[in-house]
Amino acid sequence: MKNHAIFEHKLAIYPEPAVESGRLTKNTLFWQHKGIKEQLNLNDVVGASLVDRQHNLPGLLVCAYPKVKVGLIAKKQRRILQRYYFTCPDLEVRSQWHQAINNTLMGQPVDAVIKTRHLQVMINPVSGRGQAAQIFDQVRSLFEQSNIRYTVKQTFSAADTKNFVKELDLQTIDGLVIVGGDGTIHDVIAGLMSRRDRETAIKIPLGIIPGGTGNGLGKTLLSQSGESYDPLNAAFLIVKDRQQTFDLAAVQQNNLEYYSFLSLAWGLISDVDIESEKFKFLGALRFDLYALMLLSSLRTYKGKFSFLPHADCKLPPGQTSQQGEWRMIEADFIFLWAMNTPWAAYDMNVTPDAQLNDGAMDVLIMRQGTPRWEILTALWRCGKGQHLNLPHLEYYKVRAFRLEPLTDQGILVVDGEPVDYAPIEVKVISNLACVNC
Repeated sequence: MKNHAIFEHKLAIYPEPAVESGRLTKNTLFWQHKGIKEQLNLNDVVGASLVDRQHNLPGLLVCAYPKVKVGLIAKKQRRILQRYYFTCPDLEVRSQWHQAINNTLMGQPVDAVIKTRHLQVMINPVSGRGQAAQIFDQVRSLFEQSNIRYTVKQTFSAADTKNFVKELDLQTIDGLVIVGGDGTIHDVIAGLMSRRDRETAIKIPLGIIPGGTGNGLGKTLLSQSGESYDPLNAAFLIVKDRQQTFDLAAVQQNNLEYYSFLSLAWGLISDVDIESEKFKFLGALRFDLYALMLLSSLRTYKGKFSFLPHADCKLPPGQTSQQGEWRMIEADFIFLWAMNTPWAAYDMNVTPDAQLNDGAMDVLIMRQGTPRWEILTALWRCGKGQHLNLPHLEYYKVRAFRLEPLTDQGILVVDGEPVDYAPIEVKVISNLACVNC
């Protein structure tokens, strides 16, 4: 039963002595204060710890981060630390409460003997605007108030990140926390998949604290968890340790294989992403301004796109040819954008119907002949995911695809990084990885 007590013993709010019984259920902590019944939702609690209080009363500190509305006009919800100091009748009862609360937070029996979770935090201080270390400092107190242990490692390049993950003793940790951008996540996955024990290594839970520029996966995890986009909320998800599986995509190109977790872009999207880097000083505004500049002299790219439709794919009539199970489009493309997550960045809800573990990538296409105003509208509306009903926008949900550029020059981008401009194959691998969500 939802309110069935799994532990009961004397408990009181400091400085009152513990004379009345408190009660713990799987979801709630109950106690009495001055004759009034009080309660605390365990969904907001991150941990209990032992503290010394005055007057010889054994103390227990319970830390919670409930959602609180802030702002005078446009009220937003954010999590705020609240500390609850309790007293217990003696040290033995305090120890029992301490174990019961922390075990319940982990979904374990109240009397089970379990080890404290150990998380390896990886910080990329050069991600995005170079603020990842400062971002972790903002959430460090939440980690320290929680029922976890953690160690910190800073990595300063893609090779540094990959090598650290490749050599890490995963038997000593229970999860990886990535404080960085989508590029850092890509490098961590590459490190995990380069290990000899890759089949088990890739299953270690990944916690994401956005510290880059785009942060598409971080935004996706927060959005699907009902949390606003904020590093503290991301850290809260990690310490609560709820998990779900996550699709990856195996990418083959020029006899090499690697793994993608986010996206592949070609045409206008990749041109804007890479060529606008010379305007980094403009921040996110660089993308909008450079997109406008490219629209004034619109480029198209001839290519062949072949794909295996997902069961949920709705094929528009007359847009594709067929060869066996495969569907094909050979055309002049303005852009092709394949997404494994709903959000390409924290402010770009490109494929709102995408799921983390649906066994598919969602592909958007615009071809030559699309009016410039419609392209601009698509780019404008994709921030809120309101662009899918545009007449020239094609949307395909696929299990695998091949892209063969038929022009000599162009840019291909995988997970935000340029790759060889050459034919490329992508196959979705369902439920391969694991994330805190």
